Amino acid sequence: MKNFNLSIWVSDHIGKPYECKYPHKVTATNEESLKKYVAKDHVFICFKNNYRSEENFQYADSLELDCDNDFSENEADWITPEKVKAAFPSVTFIVYTSRHHMKWKDSKSPRPRFHVIFFIERINDPDEYKELIKMVQEYFPYFDKNAQDAARFFFGNPDAIVTVFQNVLNLSQFFDVDEFAKLDREIREGSRNSTMFKWAVRSMVRYGDTKESHDCFHRQALNCSPPLDDSELDKIWSQAKKYYKKISSKPGYVKPDVYNGKIDARWVEPIPFSSYVKEPFPVDALPMPIAEYVKAVSESTQTPLDMAGALSIAVMSTCLQGKFRIRGKSDWYEPLNTYVLAIAPPSERKSAVMKLMLKPVNDYEQQYNNRNSALVESSKMQKRILERRQKAIEDQMAKGKAEQADLDRIVQEITQFEEITPMHLYVDDITTEKLVSVLAENKGHASLISSEGGIFDTLAGIYTKNVNIDVMLKGYSGDPIRVDRIGRESECINAPTLTVLLMAQPNVVSEVLSNGTFRGRGLTARFLYCMPDSYVGARKYYSEPISNDLYYNYERCVIDLLEDDYSKKPETISLSSEADMLLADFAQEIEPKLVKEYADIADWVGKLIGNTLRIAGLLCRAGGYRCHDFLDVPDPLTVSGETMQNAIMLGRYFLNHAQAAYSVLPEDAIAKQANVILNMIFEKKLTKFDRRDAMRSCRSFKTAAEIQPILDLLDDYGYIMQLPEKNKGAGRPPLPKYAVNPRILKE
Repeated sequence: MKNFNLSIWVSDHIGKPYECKYPHKVTATNEESLKKYVAKDHVFICFKNNYRSEENFQYADSLELDCDNDFSENEADWITPEKVKAAFPSVTFIVYTSRHHMKWKDSKSPRPRFHVIFFIERINDPDEYKELIKMVQEYFPYFDKNAQDAARFFFGNPDAIVTVFQNVLNLSQFFDVDEFAKLDREIREGSRNSTMFKWAVRSMVRYGDTKESHDCFHRQALNCSPPLDDSELDKIWSQAKKYYKKISSKPGYVKPDVYNGKIDARWVEPIPFSSYVKEPFPVDALPMPIAEYVKAVSESTQTPLDMAGALSIAVMSTCLQGKFRIRGKSDWYEPLNTYVLAIAPPSERKSAVMKLMLKPVNDYEQQYNNRNSALVESSKMQKRILERRQKAIEDQMAKGKAEQADLDRIVQEITQFEEITPMHLYVDDITTEKLVSVLAENKGHASLISSEGGIFDTLAGIYTKNVNIDVMLKGYSGDPIRVDRIGRESECINAPTLTVLLMAQPNVVSEVLSNGTFRGRGLTARFLYCMPDSYVGARKYYSEPISNDLYYNYERCVIDLLEDDYSKKPETISLSSEADMLLADFAQEIEPKLVKEYADIADWVGKLIGNTLRIAGLLCRAGGYRCHDFLDVPDPLTVSGETMQNAIMLGRYFLNHAQAAYSVLPEDAIAKQANVILNMIFEKKLTKFDRRDAMRSCRSFKTAAEIQPILDLLDDYGYIMQLPEKNKGAGRPPLPKYAVNPRILKE
């Protein structure tokens, strides 16, 4: 049994994230005692009065990190304690498994999940402690990057498995660059790997990732006793390059050229234009007939899974809105309508995908209207007859030739008459005012589906001309819509449910996201965003066609949803205890991040849990076939734990793509124009230029007013710097002149 001394502060509870008192200080000295102490919630930091908070931070002698292996679904990529050992040669650390080890967690399958404890030199400052966490996470990016605070607690796990990796260094020594003062001494076995790793990083800090730093590294390797073989040295150099790449991107890092006086230090590192890594669409979270059809549509049209996958959410909403609602808590219900926005440039085959996904909806609507055309026409005739009889009775009453009973009778017939109208499952090219009328005529439910996003053009272009945005806001939340205008009949919709599916071009969405009124009133926060990566340039001509069986299964599923009846009150879908717990955990995970990580899109993230609940309701109903025999009473619908996991998986996908949409799109157009000027600088190897030079070389800019904002952006981002001009007194001001950051020419 391996011995050590590790201070731990233990709570009286298990699984209580909001408990801040950790009153029992204990010292673990071996695997057995550590397993005993981590059975309850615990911390490894000494806090004032044993009350956990960053303000009460006093000291820490160890550093604890999580490894949940949630970065990949490929088992071969998963991190094991042995891989941690290889990454931290000569370092002592302890591993103990977390409560979700080899269990489902947040829609992720069972996999190794564990905590790693490193011993460190005592730290008395919470900021220094957090910096060390970031340094370790940058060096080894598989640790949980959401855990960077200095008041971290760990859930108790009575079943923890403890493993000690004993060695000669603590973590502080491993990262201690001061050791380089003694680099001429012999490097003995046991510290060779860690010392050579630090020397490799130090060489690159001074000389960059160059032949010069590599040669310096190999010269120092001659001091190793016994010598390290070439394969081991190559491995150390490769690890050091990854670490150097991380630290060189940190604020305040001094580039080798500046360090060695080759570039004026006044030039800052240019800020890159926004970019975002987008997650793939979790197609297997959809019910099987829909998931298989989405895959087939993607293959046939050679388009990303995201496009057909996002559309499938809106198709389910169109079929089920107004028929069901889902209960999150005793006083919280959500309807099943959703707003989905797929963002793609021209030539991405948006119309082809939409046509295939909507085919069973269109066919069902057409067949229904064909079957009921006689009834519809008969209903129109009966309505006209009633209206004529009403007018006749009114005329007779005015002349005193009719009784009150005759008038009461016709009034009762008219109020009880329900006109049979053609089925109208969705609309396309429409104004918002007309959309209110469609909702009223369609008993409170409607869908707006368009492959062009024309409604956004309308809203963005003529909002000041009294376009009715309220229907878009209230149609999502189900708030009553009341319209009273001169020249029109009053319209009242008590519980509207509107589904919106738009496939718009990036420039249209950019204008919407940049519109302060739309965002301020919450319109943009209602949409689930999908930004597929383009397949243009890599599409196959001979793609696999959609099989009849796959389409039949999808069509059968859609028709089953369409044949659910509308009732006076929507049927309620409830949550199982497991689904309720999963949603609560997801909400608790998201809530604290609204003020920091998601602060810039807090309006959107604030609706994420509600949208996830709606998706869970859609998946629950679409995941099982229902008999529509009028004698059959279907069982109440309950969301299972697996269904909620799938809904959360989709919620995380839309969160990732919302971050991409909000961070990339508003700047995207101007960034493309900035790249035009940068390309000119690179091609001509310019070190200085003025605005006229830029306009002559970049013909896309027609006026000074067009190019000046782009030059200002490049100046703000550090690519160029406007040179000071001497005041020449009265007359025309001189043209702005710019110097080019030598870093961008070098790199």
